[in-house]
This record gives sequence, C-alpha cells and structure tokens, in this order.
Amino acid sequence: MLRHSTSAYEKSSVPSFISYSSSLSGKLMDELDRKILSILVKNARTPFTEIAEQLGVSEATIRKRVDKLVSSGVIRKFTVELGDNAMRAIVMVKVRPGYNIPKVAKEIASIEEVVRAYEVTGEYDIVAEIASADTTSLNKTIERIRSNEGVGGTLSMIVLAIW
Repeated sequence: MLRHSTSAYEKSSVPSFISYSSSLSGKLMDELDRKILSILVKNARTPFTEIAEQLGVSEATIRKRVDKLVSSGVIRKFTVELGDNAMRAIVMVKVRPGYNIPKVAKEIASIEEVVRAYEVTGEYDIVAEIASADTTSLNKTIERIRSNEGVGGTLSMIVLAIW
C-alpha cells in the first residue's frame, strides 16, 4: 500500500511517484530501493551490473533488492512501453446489472493488449486502455472485450496523440 511521505526523498532525483513509503515485509523502502526503482522505471531492461555500477553497490545487492521489491509487490511486472506509433484506444465499458464489476475488470485486464483496466464512477463502470500494433489487432481486442458476458456495452475512442 502506498502512503504519501513528506521525507527528504521528495527533493531527491528520484521521480516523485516513487517518493512514497511502501511496506516491504514491515519495513519501509530505503533510498537504495527508490534509486533502483527510478532506474528500472526509465528502462526495465537495465542490466543489474549497470545499476550496481551507477549506485556503487554489488550486483548481488541489486539482485536481492529487486527480488525483494518483486516478492513484496512493489514491482508487479516488467513491461514494454510502446512508442507513439502504436495504435492506442480507450474503451469505456458498461457492466450488465448483476455482474461483479471487479471480476469483469480483471478479466478485461488479462487480455493481452489491454495495458490497464480502471474501475471508474459515472455512466461507465470500467475504462480499458489498449495498445496494439495495428487496427486489425486493435479491433480484435475490442471484440474480445465485447464478448465478455458481463459487458453490456462499450464506447471506443482511438487515441490520436499523447501529450
């Protein structure tokens, strides 16, 4: 669980969204954990040897810290961020009455090209963010969302630009 921290870390070079206290088996993340996260957020493929060199610690230390961050849930997955040329869409989803919204959201989130699914308030129940290589695969992903028995309707919007 993330809690806002007013520590000196917020003034460091670590991005502000990482400058939060996180519980790691009852302990708070320290500055080394934050620096490791900062490097991995910029490039999840950075070799541990390179991270160790940048931070002045051993590769084994980095490996243990990353393993701890993964096992504690601070790092859930290492992902690829698609460039601006990828086809992106936002799909707003209405869940049919009687269906469990979090369950439908998790099912939608498990679809390969769905980057993230959000449970939201308002006219729609779920907003899915999709990234695809082309319009054909984008359409297939939207159809997979629509085929979920808990989905009562969708509204899709193609993303034209990212700012």
